[in-house]
Amino acid sequence: MDANDQIVIGAATLAVLHKHVGEAVFVSYGTPANAPLYIPPTRLVIVGTATFPAVGYESLVADHTSMGTGALFSEGIFPAAFQRAVGSPDPNLNGPELVFVRLRNGVSPAAGRTDMQRVANEADRVFAADPHTQGNNIVVLGVQHPAQIVNYRSIGSTPVILAVGLAGGAIVALGLTLAASVRRRRRDMALLKALGFTHGQLSAAVAWQATVTAAIGVVVGIPLGIVIGRQLWTLFANSLDAVPDPTVPALSVLLVGIGALVFANVVAALPGRSAARTPTALVLRAE
Repeated sequence: MDANDQIVIGAATLAVLHKHVGEAVFVSYGTPANAPLYIPPTRLVIVGTATFPAVGYESLVADHTSMGTGALFSEGIFPAAFQRAVGSPDPNLNGPELVFVRLRNGVSPAAGRTDMQRVANEADRVFAADPHTQGNNIVVLGVQHPAQIVNYRSIGSTPVILAVGLAGGAIVALGLTLAASVRRRRRDMALLKALGFTHGQLSAAVAWQATVTAAIGVVVGIPLGIVIGRQLWTLFANSLDAVPDPTVPALSVLLVGIGALVFANVVAALPGRSAARTPTALVLRAE
């Protein structure tokens, strides 16, 4: 946000309000009778949507809030009287209500939480000694996951198992195709041997057939997979009220392409050996 008249709203909240980016909403708090704890209706332009962090309070509200619920706007819309009213002359009450902590590399979650709890205990002792802060305390919470992410994690390794199963099926299909091709072309293999092809050259011919097949699959399948994958990820992210930002890991895509070619040649080893052992005399005599 670049100005006090702008607001960013979560996707779920936008849907409830039936609003879109570029339209306007009015934000207010209380009524004139509540003054100075009153914010008059203020027109704000929706400049974007965002995924808000899941933040809960220990045992008081839902620990797994929705990522698409909420809004973010500048405190500049608060009237001066409102800011003075919500402030406190006691400096112990003017700190942030919430602090996010990122642990330094090498610090375990258990050690980090222990250290933060030590700080929280010191703060609680300060509150206990201040008569104006009775009932206030600091609570250290672990990582908070939105309900949608918790539900998604429940499927465990199913996507990995599915991917491995599909890859295995493709390898088996390629192996069967090459074996059938070698059987159908025994006469051609025998003729090539009669013309002087060595065992290695016959095996290489089968390997090249596998390589060309795999290369076609890579050239067609990877771009198509990227396009379909981006669309599916966008649909999935939208269903979670998250902001979709799909990326394509170039290194992983390159490794997939190289791996497909390598596996194709590994699979072609047995059919290639079978082609190299084709009995020239018996096959040509049968013809």
